[in-house]
Amino acid sequence: MGLRPYNIASGEPSTVGEMASALAAGFGGPDPVVTGEFRAGDVRHVTASPDRARRDLGFVAGVPVDAGLVEFATAPLRR
Repeated sequence: MGLRPYNIASGEPSTVGEMASALAAGFGGPDPVVTGEFRAGDVRHVTASPDRARRDLGFVAGVPVDAGLVEFATAPLRR
């Protein structure tokens, strides 16, 4: 059996702006500034399906996306 990729995620969509704001809050910085309009091909939201992880591993996300991003931003290796 080979390696299998898994999305460790909530499955709830988040906009790129929401994710950037949560990371900025984690660092104690100001909210990100939008400097232009969306362009063709821009990512407008991010969603990862946890279905395989739930089915194969019994994984269920227990941390909301914004709290997880703040924790990620403030992890000791990030400072």
